[in-house]
Amino acid sequence: MVNIKRETRRIVILNWSSSHMLCIFLFFTLFITFSFKHCSATDAITINNFLQDGAGDTLISKGGKFELGFFTPNGSSSGRRYVGIWYYKLTPLTVVWVANRDNPVVDSWGAFGIGEDGNLKVLDRSGKTYWSTNLKGSAFKLREVKIMDSGNLIVSDEVEDQGDHQVKILWQSFAHPTDTFLPGMKMEDNLALTSWRSYEDPAPGNFTFVLCQGENQYVIWKRSIKYWKSSVSSRFVGSDEMSPAISYLLSNFTSRVSPNDTVPFLTAALYSDTRLVMTHWGQLKYMKMDSEKVWLLVWEEPRDRCSVFNACGNFGSCNSKYDSMCKCLPGYKPNSIKSWNAGDFSGGCSRKTNVCSGDAEKATFLSLKMMKVGNPDAQFNAKNEEECKSECLNNCQCHAYSYEGTEKEAICWIWYEDLNNLEEEYENGCDLHVRVAFSDIGIPFHDPLKFMQCQVINLCMDFIKFNLLHLKKK
Repeated sequence: MVNIKRETRRIVILNWSSSHMLCIFLFFTLFITFSFKHCSATDAITINNFLQDGAGDTLISKGGKFELGFFTPNGSSSGRRYVGIWYYKLTPLTVVWVANRDNPVVDSWGAFGIGEDGNLKVLDRSGKTYWSTNLKGSAFKLREVKIMDSGNLIVSDEVEDQGDHQVKILWQSFAHPTDTFLPGMKMEDNLALTSWRSYEDPAPGNFTFVLCQGENQYVIWKRSIKYWKSSVSSRFVGSDEMSPAISYLLSNFTSRVSPNDTVPFLTAALYSDTRLVMTHWGQLKYMKMDSEKVWLLVWEEPRDRCSVFNACGNFGSCNSKYDSMCKCLPGYKPNSIKSWNAGDFSGGCSRKTNVCSGDAEKATFLSLKMMKVGNPDAQFNAKNEEECKSECLNNCQCHAYSYEGTEKEAICWIWYEDLNNLEEEYENGCDLHVRVAFSDIGIPFHDPLKFMQCQVINLCMDFIKFNLLHLKKK
C-alpha cells in the first residue's frame, strides 16, 4: 500500500514537472516569436500591418542599403517625429526622404503603414492622419509597401493578368522627392527638390531645384526669385554650366555625353553611393561616399557669390575676388544707394544720362574684357566690327554689342534689353562693348581738341577707374 502511494506521488510530481516545463517552453517560444517579429529585418509590410514608433520598428532594404522608420532630425531637441528613409548604419544620420516633412507627430506613439483604404499613412495613437499617399480606388488585399536598395519606397498591388501574377506600382517616393535626388530617379518638369527649412527642420525651405523644359535649363528658385540657372548651349553664358556628369545623372542615364579630356566615359555604375542635395542655404551639392563611409563633395552650384543669378542686378558687374563684389557699369548708378551700401545689390543700376536724346555722336563704347553676360537679343553677320558698332550706335535702344570675326565668318551680337548676370574676369568670357554717354565719363564733347585726345587714348582713364574701383574698397 505504501509503495502504491509513493508511486502515485511520483507520477503526480512528474506530471507537474512536465506541465511546468511545457509552460516555460511555450512562454519562451512565444517570447522569441514576438521578439523576432519586431527585431528581425524586413523590407516590406502589407495592408493593415503598421510600423510602431514606440517599438522601434523599421524597414530595411534587402541588401542593407537603406532603412525606413521614425526619426528626430540631427541636433533637434524637440519631440517632433518624422517618417523618413536614411542610409542604413551610417553615422551621422543621412536622411534622403521624409514623408510628413511639414506635419510631424509630436510624440513617440506614431504608426506607419497601409490603412484599410489602401493608402500609405502616418498616424498617431488616436488614428489622426499626418500624411497620406491619397491614392484613389479600392485596395487590394495583396497591396504592400516595400523599400528598395535604390532608396525608393514603392506601394504596389499584386494583380493577375491572364493567369500571370504581376506587380503594379501605384506610388513611389522617387516621384515625390524631398531635398535629395538618388540614382534611378529622373528629373522631369513635374519633379522638384525642395530644401529643408533648416538643419533641424525638414519642412519645405526657401530653395527649390527644377527643370524648365521649355528653356531646357535647370533652375534654383529662392521662393519666387530665380537664384541660379544652368547655361544653355550658346556663345554667351546665361549663368554657370551644368556638369555633363550631373546632367547624365538627372536624365536617369539616358542623355548622350561625349567623352573628352574633362569628361570620362560615363556609365550608371559610376554613380553608386552618390546623392544630389538641395541644401537649406541654397547650394545644390553632388556627393559621393568613399570606402570609409565619408561623403566627398564632387560638384556644387552656385559655387561662389557671383554664380548666383544676376547677383548684382541689371547693369551691375560682379567680381567675387573683392569684399564689395558689385559695382555699376561706367555711366550707370545704383537704383538705391541705401540698399547698395547695405550690401543688397539686387536692385541693380540704371543710366545716369539717357542716350536716346537723338544725337548718337554724344555716345561711345567702353570695351570690357572677359565678361559673362546674359544671352543677346539679336545677331547678324557683319562685314567688320565697325558695321557692328554702327548698328548699335544708330539704335538708341541698344545697350551693348560684341563682335567676333574669323576667316570664315564675322558675327555681331546686340543687346537691346537690360544687361544682366554680368561678371568680370570670367574664363572664356566675351569682349563686351557697353554704350555710355560722353557726359557720364567726363569726355569734353564740345572741345574738339580735347575730344580727339580722349578718343586717341580710348577712354583709358575711365577704364582704369572702372577696373581699380575695388582696390580702393578693400
